Amino acid sequence: GGSGVVYKGVLEDKRVVAVKKLEGLSHGSEAQFWSEVSTIGRINHMNLVTMFGLCAEKQKRLLVYEYLENGSLEKNLFSNDTMLTWENRFNIALSTAKALAYLHEECLECVLHCDVKPQNILLDKNFQPKVADFGLSQLSDRHGNNISKFSKVRGTRGYMAPEWILNLPITSKVDVYSYGILVLELMTGRNSTGSQQVGENGEVGNKKLVPWIREMVRMNQNWVQEIVDPQLYGMYNSSSVEILIKVALQCIEKEMDGRPTLSQVVDSVTEACPVDRE
Repeated sequence: GGSGVVYKGVLEDKRVVAVKKLEGLSHGSEAQFWSEVSTIGRINHMNLVTMFGLCAEKQKRLLVYEYLENGSLEKNLFSNDTMLTWENRFNIALSTAKALAYLHEECLECVLHCDVKPQNILLDKNFQPKVADFGLSQLSDRHGNNISKFSKVRGTRGYMAPEWILNLPITSKVDVYSYGILVLELMTGRNSTGSQQVGENGEVGNKKLVPWIREMVRMNQNWVQEIVDPQLYGMYNSSSVEILIKVALQCIEKEMDGRPTLSQVVDSVTEACPVDRE
């Protein structure tokens, strides 16, 4: 995990669990640890990882979560033999948006995840996604005001909204930005921090994902088939990919006010579905 080591374990009742040992907990964050743990204990969504319990002894901090068989989206998406089908990817995009919309808009207090990325999306045996590592995320009120101040920049290079760097107010739109990057990766199979492109002459170039996609959308009429992950082998819905890419590009607008909310994203992605959903 981003802030600690994760172990696989088995409880007395035979439940398989993931035990996360937190590292580098400062004295000042003790009260915040408990308030946020109690908040996470009250939230419940099918696409959020379930926390079974915790251990706080001296400086030890252990969080016990459900174990998810297929591991992280990062591991599945960026492997050379990915098993993620178009249906899997569409469902991951929609379900992740639903989970984040729940955190932002349906909890008692708005919960900002602050580190949305493929490493923090875990997949169960049916490739259903669950957002993880939200236990130490940030609380804010409905107006976007931070209840507890950010002690440092949070997030991961390649997924961080410009507000972090520009020292602007941090709102739910930071998660929207990271989600947009995640969807671009889902559709293309390429990592945002440096993507290898193979040219027509076989040359391999290294070009950042976002500028490459924007250039393809602007310059190429057949941009969907040019940028979609070749490991889908043509098995995808072209109009749905187009809508998802365009939604993702809205999510990564530089100005936070230009980005949609996650509930608006849920509506847009739901409409993009080529088959009826319940």
